[in-house]
Amino acid sequence: MSHLLTSLSNRLTSRLQAFIRNHRGVAIVEFAMLLPLLMLLTAGSFEVARYALMTQKLDRITATLSDLIARSGNEAITETEISNIIDSALFMAQPFDISDGSVIFLTSVQGRAGQAPEILSQRASGNLTGYNSAIGSTVGDDATLPAAFPDAGSGETLSDGETLIIAEIIYDYSPYLTGKLGFFGDMTLKARAYFRPRFTDTITFPAAP
Repeated sequence: MSHLLTSLSNRLTSRLQAFIRNHRGVAIVEFAMLLPLLMLLTAGSFEVARYALMTQKLDRITATLSDLIARSGNEAITETEISNIIDSALFMAQPFDISDGSVIFLTSVQGRAGQAPEILSQRASGNLTGYNSAIGSTVGDDATLPAAFPDAGSGETLSDGETLIIAEIIYDYSPYLTGKLGFFGDMTLKARAYFRPRFTDTITFPAAP
């Protein structure tokens, strides 16, 4: 009986030692433990690249829109011209679709001696509500320019008669993947560009179609 118990104990010990030394399946267990982290890193890398591309697109759109208006040789841009300029933003944004969840502000301002510049005309286009232009929203009112334009006194940030074209875009950005995982939720992206008219002293455009 003692010999049988000793033999059985030796077998169990031998098998236990063999089990401990057996590393088969360790890699798959480690992979399973790391898989959620790898998925998160992959999704995060995708979203960071998409976010960076979108911000570049918005910067390019605002710069192009304001430049196109500034290059106009007409002091009064027609409805057809301004509509075509705004529509070009949708093509520049491809492969992203910004037709839903965005708003574009185009503003023409002119400096006044000893006063804040005046909003000559403004056009808003898009279905994103709840946002106004950072420059101002009423034609004939004072325009608010950023600190990059120095105040010469009494709010005068543009010389008398100096005109500026400003394009702004506000976009409601929604991530594809990480938002569903609880990371990097919706955010509002903004871009703005300033250009001076090339061939005319002033440029205006219709406020609505």
